[in-house]
Amino acid sequence: MPSSASARPLAPGYAVVDLETTGLSPGADAILEIGLVHLDARGEIEGSWTSLVDPGPGPDGAREVGPTFIHGLTPADVTGAPRIADLADLLARDLAGRVVVAHNARFDLGFLGHALSGLGILDADVPIPQVCTMRRARDYLTTPSRRLTACCEAAGIPLAAHHTALDDAMACAGLLRHYLATGRERGQDRPAWGDALDAAAVFAGLRWDDQRADAARSHLMMRRWSGAAPPRSTGAGRTH
Repeated sequence: MPSSASARPLAPGYAVVDLETTGLSPGADAILEIGLVHLDARGEIEGSWTSLVDPGPGPDGAREVGPTFIHGLTPADVTGAPRIADLADLLARDLAGRVVVAHNARFDLGFLGHALSGLGILDADVPIPQVCTMRRARDYLTTPSRRLTACCEAAGIPLAAHHTALDDAMACAGLLRHYLATGRERGQDRPAWGDALDAAAVFAGLRWDDQRADAARSHLMMRRWSGAAPPRSTGAGRTH
């Protein structure tokens, strides 16, 4: 049965997301991996999931995965994984009612917005309530760089395998927890982005089908290293 954010009560909190992609353009490139972490309003972890995403074959029949040297993914890794359309209802349900958090949110939400609006899951041109931990770093950290690796080092947050979606999402969640704790130490009764929490609670731009969302849960596909080294950290590509 179709549902919408306005049709059901949803707990306040955050959906921290990270994407690995074939490139930098939402219109020309595709999502290869999703990591999502749910936090409550105080920053406590409520759950998480991750999945590879099959971008589908290109015009020549081959799957284009872009910079393998960054994200570590090959065409064989993503072949047979769910397509983004298979995961869209689950994504919508897990984003609804929450502030969406990402490190360089413009990048990740650009891809999510393009994919979900193209599938009719998200109202086009409707801004999703969000927090960018990269932009907020200047308020909570002393570091010359706002890259995820530098911010995690400054905040004392472990980052196990950079450029894997769930590890990066967990690291981003750690940054948000650090920002929330620092705000409380400064005597803030409410996060600096409290307006985003208010907006998320009434945001009605997402819609989903619960049966399709439940089905997607059983088809998530995690990456397997198969003895290969994880992707290496690099300064190439996006600020992340």
